[in-house]
Amino acid sequence: MVRFAVSRSRTPVAHGPVRRRNCTSLCGESACEFCRTPDTAFAAAAWMAASTTLRRRERVMGLFDFFRKKKRQAESDVEQGEATQEHATRHCFVLCREEEPADLSMAGAIVAEVFGRGYSAAVSEGPIVTVSRGKDAVGFLAHMAMPIPNGEAEENADRNFLWPNGRAESARHRSHVIVTNVGGGEHTAVESAIEVTRLALVALKLFDGIGVYWGNASVCNSREIFEQFCDGISEEQMPVPVWLRFQLVRAAEDEVGLYTLGMRQFGLMEIEVDRCRMNPSDLFEFVSNIAHYLIEKGPIIADGNTVGGSAEERILVRHLPSMIERSRRVYKIVFGD
Repeated sequence: MVRFAVSRSRTPVAHGPVRRRNCTSLCGESACEFCRTPDTAFAAAAWMAASTTLRRRERVMGLFDFFRKKKRQAESDVEQGEATQEHATRHCFVLCREEEPADLSMAGAIVAEVFGRGYSAAVSEGPIVTVSRGKDAVGFLAHMAMPIPNGEAEENADRNFLWPNGRAESARHRSHVIVTNVGGGEHTAVESAIEVTRLALVALKLFDGIGVYWGNASVCNSREIFEQFCDGISEEQMPVPVWLRFQLVRAAEDEVGLYTLGMRQFGLMEIEVDRCRMNPSDLFEFVSNIAHYLIEKGPIIADGNTVGGSAEERILVRHLPSMIERSRRVYKIVFGD
């Protein structure tokens, strides 16, 4: 038996293989509109649950193509153990309140606050802010005096239970910042994501940001959520809830499901729960903890293993076709009746 600690609040345990059984996907080949758009009461309950989890947590795209809409789903399976560099996050986008930035003279102070001593900022025409450590550039913040085209930010804020009014609020942005790290090929996928996150935190403060669009997970989060989950960011305390999309779905009147988007940036399969009787708060926390563990340790949950909140609790994990795209295999968490 292999045990692993994912969070101090609830510690899932990985067990050996058990007898396998079939699992029926919720939506077949594509998610139905009912699953993609939970009713208002359900969405409100999910938001309340997520807020509770946020308060008590202990750990919790290529460059933007202005004329082509990015695909939301990965085009092919991520094989177990696949190198992550190809899909690692190098960019994200910060939504800004005003069309033109205000005073950028605080760039150096903000960079030092977020990154620490030894880091500096230089502002050039564009405006473009270059963040450096010593003589080496770490990343760039390029301000674009226009909203993100094609309503892409609003689309990816929509139905995000961490930002209940996300579509309407994100639509108010009048410009955006392209956040890019450099030297990413020298980093692990986690190191690259952390560096992009810190650059985004700088951009939020410097350019009066209202949200962050994380293209590799098809999710747009509010500034408040992003900053809270990223407080104290490190390889041990990764802000998984803003690196991934956690999409709650209603499986039945008294059942809930969930799927993730964004695990591919770490070379991992997505995680899905077709149906269970957990409340949204517990399900969100349980799946985000498993995601955190997989990102930290790699693809070590084999088809047929079990996980649980204790050595006695055994919840089956299968490698099965996705509920939203049958051509992809995912970690399917199968709760018993």
